[in-house]
Amino acid sequence: MSRGHLDLLRDEYGQLQAKHIELQRKYDLLVASRQIAAPGADGDAPSLSSAEGFVQRLVGVVSTLYDRDLYSDLIVHVSGRQLRAHKVVIAAQTDYWGDLSDVDKIDLGDMDYSVAHPLLRWMYTDQFDVKFGDSIVLDVLSAAIRFKLVPLKERCENLLVSRLDIDNCVKIYQFAESENLDRLRDECAELVAARWNDFTAQHFADMDATLLYKMLKRRSKHVLNSIIKLGREDALFLFFVEHEPQLGFITNEPDDDGLLPLDAALSSNQLNIAKLLAEHQADLNKLDKSGRSFVFKAVEAGNVAACEFLAEHGARVDYVNQATGDTLLHVLASASGKDELLQWAGKYLRQFNINAVDKKGRTPLYIAVDNLNSTVLDLLLSEKSVNPNIRDAKGESPLEAALLDKKNLEFAGKLVDHGADINMVDDKQRTLLHKAVAADNFAVVQFLAMKSADVNKPDGNNATPIHFYLSKLIASPTFTAEQSDILKLLMRSGADISIRESSTGLTPLHLAVQKDVRVLEVLLESAPSGLPLDVVDEAGRTPLWCALEASKFPAAALLLKSGANINEKTPEGSPILIRAIESKRDDIIRFLLDNKADAGVTSANGASCLRLAVSQGLTSTVDHLCKLGAQLDAPDPVTGLPPLWTALSANDYATAAVLVANGCEMEGYAKADGGAYEESMLLRAVDNNDQKAAVFLIKNGCNVNALRRRIGDPSTETPEGSDLDFLQTALHLSVQWCLSDVTSALIANSTCKIDAQDSDGRTAAHFAVSNNDEDTLELILAHPNPSCLAVRDRYGMTPLGLAMRQKNNKAAESICKRLPQAVLQVNGSGENLLHSVVKADDFESVLFLLGLHIDVNIPVQGGERLTALHLAAQVGNEMILRNLILAGSDVNARTLEGHTPLHFAATQNHATIVQILVENGADPNIFDEDGNNALHCAVFKGSVECVRVLLMESSVDPLAFNKKKQNIIHLCAITIGPQSVEMFREIIEILPDFPLESQDIYGNTMFLLAFINGNGDLCRAALQHGACLAATNHTGQSIFKVDTPTKQLLFGLLDKLETEPKWAEGDYCSECEARFTLTMRKHHCRHCGRLVCSKCSEHQMPIMKYNLTKNVRVCHMCFDVLTLGGAADATY
Repeated sequence: MSRGHLDLLRDEYGQLQAKHIELQRKYDLLVASRQIAAPGADGDAPSLSSAEGFVQRLVGVVSTLYDRDLYSDLIVHVSGRQLRAHKVVIAAQTDYWGDLSDVDKIDLGDMDYSVAHPLLRWMYTDQFDVKFGDSIVLDVLSAAIRFKLVPLKERCENLLVSRLDIDNCVKIYQFAESENLDRLRDECAELVAARWNDFTAQHFADMDATLLYKMLKRRSKHVLNSIIKLGREDALFLFFVEHEPQLGFITNEPDDDGLLPLDAALSSNQLNIAKLLAEHQADLNKLDKSGRSFVFKAVEAGNVAACEFLAEHGARVDYVNQATGDTLLHVLASASGKDELLQWAGKYLRQFNINAVDKKGRTPLYIAVDNLNSTVLDLLLSEKSVNPNIRDAKGESPLEAALLDKKNLEFAGKLVDHGADINMVDDKQRTLLHKAVAADNFAVVQFLAMKSADVNKPDGNNATPIHFYLSKLIASPTFTAEQSDILKLLMRSGADISIRESSTGLTPLHLAVQKDVRVLEVLLESAPSGLPLDVVDEAGRTPLWCALEASKFPAAALLLKSGANINEKTPEGSPILIRAIESKRDDIIRFLLDNKADAGVTSANGASCLRLAVSQGLTSTVDHLCKLGAQLDAPDPVTGLPPLWTALSANDYATAAVLVANGCEMEGYAKADGGAYEESMLLRAVDNNDQKAAVFLIKNGCNVNALRRRIGDPSTETPEGSDLDFLQTALHLSVQWCLSDVTSALIANSTCKIDAQDSDGRTAAHFAVSNNDEDTLELILAHPNPSCLAVRDRYGMTPLGLAMRQKNNKAAESICKRLPQAVLQVNGSGENLLHSVVKADDFESVLFLLGLHIDVNIPVQGGERLTALHLAAQVGNEMILRNLILAGSDVNARTLEGHTPLHFAATQNHATIVQILVENGADPNIFDEDGNNALHCAVFKGSVECVRVLLMESSVDPLAFNKKKQNIIHLCAITIGPQSVEMFREIIEILPDFPLESQDIYGNTMFLLAFINGNGDLCRAALQHGACLAATNHTGQSIFKVDTPTKQLLFGLLDKLETEPKWAEGDYCSECEARFTLTMRKHHCRHCGRLVCSKCSEHQMPIMKYNLTKNVRVCHMCFDVLTLGGAADATY
C-alpha cells in the first residue's frame, strides 16, 4: 500500500475518532441529564428536558471558567506560573490530590507549561487538540498517567495509535514499554511486524539492545534474520547466549522467504556478523530452497568480498546447482563479471571442473561464447584440460555457436586454434558448412573453406553442402550477388554435383535447373570442363526434364544449347513429349514442339499424341495436332470410342468443340454392355445421365433418332432379365430418366420423331405422364404434332388414360386441352375414361371428366353395355352417383339383360344408392329379362336394407311375380342364410297381410321352399305368422313327403308347434295319396293340419298344448310325436 493511501486512511481514522469523542461527550451529557431527572426520595423530580438544559448550561459554564478568577478557589503552580483553578472541576476529573477542601494551591512540579496547558484545558472543556505534535502528546500522556486522568490517557493513546508510522513507531514503542502501556506497545509491535521491510537499521539505532531484542522476540517470527538486517551485533550476542544449545539448527534455519541468516549477512556485506555466524555453527555450504550455495549466490551477485570470505573459511568452490547443473564457472561465463571476481576465479581455477555441463549440456566454454564473454573465454582456454568439442543437449558445439549464432569469427578462430573440430557433425550428420550455407553466411562459409572444411561431406540424407544451398536458393525469391559468390566458392572448393540426395533423389544439377537460370549459368561458369547433363535423379529424370517440369524454360533452353537431347526418353522408354502430354503440360509440349521435337511418337500402349492430349484435356495441344493432320475419329483400341467421346466423358467441351470444328464424326457407334449391342454416343450419353454431353451432341447435328443395334443376328431376342429396349430412342430414355435438358433439346430438334414407340408401344408422352413430369409433358404438348397423344401402348393405354389412372388430373387436363377427342377413346374392354374411373371408384377423376362435359350416357362398347351410372351403382360411391345424375345420367338406363342401375344397387345392398336413385326418379317396377324387378334382386341377394328402402320409400309392387311366378316371399325362402329370417320379418312387418300361401309355377309355397332348403328358422318364423305347415305342391309333395337325410327338422317343427296350424286343402290324402270320394271323407290332423283319410288318422287323443282336452283325430306321425316326443325320430 502506498504512502498516500496510508495518509488518507490515517486522516479518515482521525475524523472518525473525533466524531466518536463528540458522540461520547453527548452521551455523557445525556446520561447525566437522566440521572438528574430521576425521582428523589420525595418523588419530585424535574423533567428530562429541563434536566438536559441544566447539564448543558452547567457544562457550558464550567468550560468558560478555565484560568479565570470567577469562582476560582484554587491556584495551580507550573513552570513559574500561577493558573486559576476550581476545586470542583479538579475533583471531578481525578482523585490524585485527595480531599481538596482544605487545599488552596497545588504544584505540578517541573512540568512544562506547554504540557500543563492542554492538560488543564481538557479538564474544563473535555477537548484536546489533535494537531499537537507527538512529543507534546507523549508528555501529556505521561502526565495523564501520573495524575490518574484515565479518559485523557485513553484519548492520547488513541491519537498516537492513529499516528503510528515507521518514523515514530520505535520512539512510541520505547515510551509504551517504559510506561507499561500494553495496548500502545502492541500496536507498535504489530506495525513493526507488518511493515518490517520498510524499516531500516537507522530506525532502531538508538534503541537499547535488550529492549530491541525483547521487541523482536515478541513480534518477529525469525529473530535472527531480523537482528542481522538491523546490523546489531549487541542484540546478536544476546541471541547467541539465549540459544546456545540450538545454534547448530537456528543459524542454518531459513525464514519464510527462504533467506538463510548467512545470506542476510553476506548480501549486506556484514562480514563481521557473517564471521560470528560461522563461528557459531553456521554451515558455509548450506543450500537454500532452490539448491544454491552461498558461494554460487555470491558469484551470481558479483560479491567478490563474500566469495573470498567463503573460500577462506572453507566453503566448497566445486559446487553444482542440482536444478540447472550450473557450476560457478557457468555463472561467471554467463555475465561480464568484475576483474576482481575473475582474478578470484583464476586463483581457484584448478579447483573447478572446467568441462562440467549443465542440464542443457552446456560447458562454461559454451556459455562464454554464447554470452560473448571474451575474458572468461580466454581464462578457460588458458587451461589445457578444456575440451572445445563438447556439444550441448541440442547438439551445438561452442564453435557452432561462435560461427552461426554469434557470427564471431574471432571467437571461432580461437576455438579452432585450441582444437575445435571444424568437420564435426550433429545428429543428422550435418557439418558446420551445411549450416553455414543454409544460413546464407558468406563470411562463415569462407572461414570454413579457409580452414579446409570438407565441402563434399554428406549428411544423413546424403546431401552435401551444395545440395543444402541449392535447396535454399529454390525457396528464395531472389538470387543475390552474395549468393552467387557462395555458390562459386563451393564449386571452386571442389563440390561434386553428381551426388544424389537420399530423400529426394536429386543431384545438385537437378536442383539448380529449378531455380533462376542464373544459378545454372554460375554452375556452368564454375565448371570449365562442362557439366554431366545426362546425369539422372533417383526417378530417372534428366536435368532437362526437371527444368521443363519446373517451367524453367530458359534453363531448359540453356541445357539444350549446352548439348542436351530434346528427344530423350524416360527410363520406361517413353519420349518426353508423351510424358509432357501425360503430365498435362501444355507449356512443355509447346516448348518441345517449338524446338523441333518429333510429334509422331506414341505411348507404350500405342496411344497417339492426339488421343493422349484429348484424354488429358489439353485443348490447345489438340487443336495444334488437328491442324497437323491427326486422325480425328480413330477409335480407342480398347473401348472402340472416338476421341470426341473421351472429351465429352471428361466434361471437356472446349476440346470437344475443337474436334467438332475440325470435322470429327458425331455418331460414334461402339460396343456396349459387354459387346451385346452397339449404340451411338448420344444414346451412351443418355444412358450415363450425362445431359451436358447429350445436349452438345444434339446441338452439333448428331442423329437424334438413332437406335441401338444388335451385334450379330438381328432376330436374336434380348437376354432374359434385361430391360433393354432396342426401339427406344434417346427421347424415350431422356424422358424416362427425367433428363430435362436433353428432352428439351430433342423436342426442339425438328428431326426428332416425337411419336416414336418402343417395344411396348409407349411414346415419350407415356413416360412423361408415368413419371409425373409436368415440365416434359408441357414440352411435348407444345410440339406442333400432337399425334403422340393418341397413341396407345400395348395395354391399350393412351397418355390421357395413364394420367387418369394415376390421378394426375393436371396432366390429363393439359392433354385434353391439346387433344379434346382423347377423352372419348376406349380401352380393350370397350370402356372410355369415364367408365374406367367410375369403376376404379376415383371420385376426383370423375369430377375432372364431368368438368369436360363428357356424355355420361355412353355405354361400354360390347358386353352388357353398362353406362357409367350402372358402374357407379355397382361400386356404391354416393358422391359419384349424385354427380353423374346431376350430369344427366339416365336413371332407368337398361343393359342388354334389362338391368337398371337400381337392379345393380339392390343386388349389391347399397341402400343409400337405392334411395338416391328412387329419389331421382328410378322406376323400381322395371323387370329384367327374367322378370325380376329391383325388389326381387334385393331379396334374392339378401339385401335387407335395400328391401326396407324399396318397400317404404318407392312405388314398387311388393306382390309382383317374376317369370317363375315367384314373389319376394318365395325368393326369401330360397335365400340361404340368417338374413332370410331377418328379411322375412322385415317384409311381414311392413306388409302384415302378405299372402303366405301363394304358390310359384310349381305350386310351392314359401314354407315348403324353406323346408326343402332346410331353413328351419324361416319355417318356424313362417309358422308363427300363420303359414300352412301341410301345404302341398302340384306334384303332391309336402314337408311330410320331401326326402331329407333325417326327419330331425320335420319332427322338430311338429314338436315345437304351440298353436293349431292352418288346415291344408286338397283332393288327396297327404299320407296315402288316396282320392277323396263320397265314401272316403276328408279329415284333418288336429295337430299339424294336414289333409288325411280316416285310415291314416285312426288315432285319437287330447292335445293339451292346444287346450283340446277331448280326444281328437291325429295322423300317425303326430301321434308318435305327441306320445314319444323327441324319440319319435328314431322310428322313421
